[in-house]
Amino acid sequence: MSSETLAAAKRAGHNAEHHVLDAVDALEPTSGEEHWDAIAETAVWPSAELPFHGLCVVEAGLPVEIKSTMVVQTADQRRGRFKLRNQQHETLVERSGVYLFVVCEPYPERTPIAMKVVPARSAGGLVDANASWRDELDGRGKKAQLTWSNVFDPAEVE
Repeated sequence: MSSETLAAAKRAGHNAEHHVLDAVDALEPTSGEEHWDAIAETAVWPSAELPFHGLCVVEAGLPVEIKSTMVVQTADQRRGRFKLRNQQHETLVERSGVYLFVVCEPYPERTPIAMKVVPARSAGGLVDANASWRDELDGRGKKAQLTWSNVFDPAEVE
């Protein structure tokens, strides 16, 4: 991936993150030194806009990693993929953290179409069932990719 493409992907991810933080008042962004994007300042409860899978509440103080992808990522309309890093995933599991998965409109806005909270431990099961942890060439350890349809029912998104 070229540095220009990587920079665009980073900006798009930050746009999606800002949309989520604006939509979920209970989340407070972290300083960037942590292995996650936000902390639940107060309890976060499921809603029609933010369904949960596998838990009833995100307790105050728990880490939240926001993972976003576009509904389609290529000209041939392939579904977008969430990229999980194994080291970050293990830390989230140890701290009982969650992923907040977001499927977004294509560039540049990255406006969320659908969001869902999944415990990190359950997301590991999604990787085991649908993908695998692979060494990446960037030297940042193992990564796994999940299409958004591994997390969401297509009817929730399309």
